[in-house]
Amino acid sequence: MKSMTGYGEGREENERVEVYLQIKTLNHRFLEIEIYPSQLFPFAWEKTIKDYVKRKIKRGKVIIDIEIKRKKPPLPEVIVNQNLISHYYKALSQVSNRLELTDKITLSDILSLPETIYLKKGGAIKENLRPLINKNLRKALKQLVQMREKEGEEHRCSIREYFKRIQKDVLKIEKEIPLIQRKYEHRIKETLGKLIDKSDRKKVLNELSSLSWRGDISEEILRLHSHLDQFQTTLKNQGPIGNKLKFILQELQREINTIGAKSVTFTISNFVVQIKEDLERIREISQNIE
Repeated sequence: MKSMTGYGEGREENERVEVYLQIKTLNHRFLEIEIYPSQLFPFAWEKTIKDYVKRKIKRGKVIIDIEIKRKKPPLPEVIVNQNLISHYYKALSQVSNRLELTDKITLSDILSLPETIYLKKGGAIKENLRPLINKNLRKALKQLVQMREKEGEEHRCSIREYFKRIQKDVLKIEKEIPLIQRKYEHRIKETLGKLIDKSDRKKVLNELSSLSWRGDISEEILRLHSHLDQFQTTLKNQGPIGNKLKFILQELQREINTIGAKSVTFTISNFVVQIKEDLERIREISQNIE
């Protein structure tokens, strides 16, 4: 079992550049991967990173920051606009011939004209950074997965403690069922005595139906045991279990709410409140489980 929160980082360099990669994960309903490089790099690289992450992480929001630094500023590229130079030369030659000038047109004359030569500052890094990025990604993901596994085991231990207490409280409620039935039998007799005097047959039947429903929690107890067994089995699984735990918790919550609605004894009401509190604690923990 893994949590959905974690952190990892990696730093690699060569003689020209240094690459620092940081990855962190947060709670999320699905798997969402966001990559933020300090400089643009090909889409194919981004796809490779996402595909690798998907093999290691199944659920959560993944944020990857990639910082790329040059150790030495690159020399600007000299751009010579040969087409424009040829155009200038042709135009100047035509003017010189028309005016019958004897002066020669030199290269320095043409280069003094606008936009014939200029410097282009370095843009994206041209070195192949994929080996550095991939190495950092493997290192960072290893740290992150280890952190998620460690935190996941801590969550499993906490959930088991609450789970054991819920199981004990359910058994205690089950032991109270005979007492509940006796109390309802007594209440039914009292109600019948009052209503029969009034000769109201329809009201008697309605009251009997209501009292018999409120007094029987056997089915709810049976379903609780079934859901608890399912929860315990799921908790032992090693793959992503967060969504399944959420569903089982909803079913447990539904059954315990019904028991609470049917219960009229103070003892069972106390157990119901305690179980609800423990289910809520488990629910909060399970929100951070992959």
